[in-house]
Amino acid sequence: MLLACALAPVASAAPAGTSETKTVAVAISWLGVKDLSGGNSRSGIDCSHLVYQVYKAVGAKDYYFMKVADMKKNKNFVITSSPRPGDVIFWKKDVTTSKRTYWLAAHVGIYIGSGRFIHTSWDTKKVSIDSVQGVYKTGQPYYAKWSKK
Repeated sequence: MLLACALAPVASAAPAGTSETKTVAVAISWLGVKDLSGGNSRSGIDCSHLVYQVYKAVGAKDYYFMKVADMKKNKNFVITSSPRPGDVIFWKKDVTTSKRTYWLAAHVGIYIGSGRFIHTSWDTKKVSIDSVQGVYKTGQPYYAKWSKK
């Protein structure tokens, strides 16, 4: 038993059992799609549907559509302090800056590595890549991986 634990990988691709490279590639394929509340297609998509579409495309086991609040409570999303490409990024709080509020506590994106993530952006009004800096850092980001194998 001890040997099996010692050989278990500390970090795994997100979602579990899938390829980080494929997850990031599928997420990138959504770049430029219009941000649309409730949207679930390439004509327009919201943040939670973006995660759903990407995870579905890469074969995440037993993944189903969830709103952000439900994702945060789902036991299959395991919080990690060492994010890997394909993990989701959540935020603990909303941020107001320059008379503008970023509703980050109800937002989700997909981490792609090197401090960057893909999400439906309020600034560009489309699926974009942003850095986990500035307003996104102020919102106290945290990461989770879909662990169902």
